[in-house]
Amino acid sequence: MPLVIGAVFLFISVPGFVLLLIETGEDFGGLDLPVLAILGAGVILGLIFLINGLQLCCEPGSLLYRLSHGRIFR
Repeated sequence: MPLVIGAVFLFISVPGFVLLLIETGEDFGGLDLPVLAILGAGVILGLIFLINGLQLCCEPGSLLYRLSHGRIFR
């Protein structure tokens, strides 16, 4: 379930976040920084949920398990 929640958070947040970073105009009326902060928090939450979901789904001993648990060289 965390994998799905993380994917949804990223699907909703990333396009708006990237678009707001690229298109910084003067017609936002001062709302660009608060919206950027909210979308950035959505991206961070999405990544946290995605990593947590990957940790729950992977098999012990696999490459994904070692990458998600920080045990790359063992």
